[in-house]
Amino acid sequence: MKFSAKVIFVFILCGFITTGNLYADDLSNASLILSTSRPSASTPLSAAAISSDGILSIFNNGSRYLASDSARIIQGSSGLQIAGGLPVASQSASLTSVYLGSSVGAPAGAGSDILQVPITAMHTVTFTTISAIPSGGKIIITYPGSGNNSASPSASTFAFNGLPNSTAAVKSTNATDCNTVTVSAPTITCTTSAIIPAATQVSIFIGCTTAGATCTSQAPYLINPTKSSQTAGTADSWRIQVSTADGSNNVIDSRTLAVGTIESVTVRANVDPSLTFTIAGVNNGVAVNTNNTTGCLQTELTNTGINATATDVNMGTLANSPSAIDTTISNISAQLLTVTTNGATGYVVTATSSGHLRNPSTGFFLTDAATPQAFPAAGANFYGFHACGLDTYSAGIGTTFWNSTASDTNCNTYITGSAGNICKYGWPTTSTPINIASDTTGPIGNAIVAGSGLTSVSYAAGADPAVPPGQYTTVVTYVATPSF
Repeated sequence: MKFSAKVIFVFILCGFITTGNLYADDLSNASLILSTSRPSASTPLSAAAISSDGILSIFNNGSRYLASDSARIIQGSSGLQIAGGLPVASQSASLTSVYLGSSVGAPAGAGSDILQVPITAMHTVTFTTISAIPSGGKIIITYPGSGNNSASPSASTFAFNGLPNSTAAVKSTNATDCNTVTVSAPTITCTTSAIIPAATQVSIFIGCTTAGATCTSQAPYLINPTKSSQTAGTADSWRIQVSTADGSNNVIDSRTLAVGTIESVTVRANVDPSLTFTIAGVNNGVAVNTNNTTGCLQTELTNTGINATATDVNMGTLANSPSAIDTTISNISAQLLTVTTNGATGYVVTATSSGHLRNPSTGFFLTDAATPQAFPAAGANFYGFHACGLDTYSAGIGTTFWNSTASDTNCNTYITGSAGNICKYGWPTTSTPINIASDTTGPIGNAIVAGSGLTSVSYAAGADPAVPPGQYTTVVTYVATPSF
């Protein structure tokens, strides 16, 4: 009886030991996170393309090409690239046409040649060990399929895309957890250089060049699979095996992870074009650049005795005198033009007139000039306007320009030539609009860039003894045109 009891005891003990080696535990808290879950886009051309084509016809296999994608065309037979760096502008709602931002640049055939946008992602595999992994042990990550089908229309796995067979692009939270890397598609193996104790959280970053607790410098390699069907909004699910093993490849613990790839969501919004254009009068006795001091430095004072309004500039009574034109006989009034627009390439303000500042009853008019010039010498009459502001059109009228970058408080005196282009005045013709102000970048508005969209216009008039009495009038029309 004693002999039999010992035999039974040994048998049971051996059976217990054998059973413990047959079953590995599941790794706990295991997950796989992709830096992007968007499927790769890849489909054959349904019609041949020539070098100058900017629209490509494709088969609808569920692939979606998004604006800003950089697409390529490869030969289906050889995998060689025919054209690359093709900017995608949009795709038709039927998913059968792709609109490019440039021409293809090379001919491509129907049916055999493939339009691709390979989507790469950085993969983060995280788990907590159940059993310790010995030094020289392994962490093995296995993807479905072969791992070599590089985003073809039938890709059913994550393509490895030349993932380096080293730690150059596979990192871990602790360098000893993944001291050496062996890549043999579809498997990635990390070999440890120190013991990883039980209950240790481990993260492996695939497609990462620098890492600590997280990946701080991504370099994605693995290419996401293509869409498995034309059903949009339903994820394709992929299963990845993660195992730990000893140095002899005996599995210690393992876990099957699931990850999904699904279409990106395009968010759309429409913004209507906008334009506001206002004309405001400048009061009497204030600087011409009132409310426009950032872009306009002309500080001469209005002095007609009458406030200008949005629709009326009254130059007052023009005195005539045989003496030199000076502040006692030269009249200045002003308006402020304001433009705001969301036009991407700015705006332009132009002006035309009904003609000279004329007395309809006599037909006499004050002298003016299409080319801006300083008021003439003593004994002459003259009339014109002067534009000033950050956006003042620097080419002006003719070969002269209005200078808005320097101040001159003596424009009221009209000393001939003393102020260079600062105080020069011109007058628009009836037939050809002249540019008053412009800006080639948008959006435009003083709240966006101080002084932008603001133009001060000063009107000046002087008379000599040869000017007959009467009421003199003219009309100037301003037009603001945004560029969208």
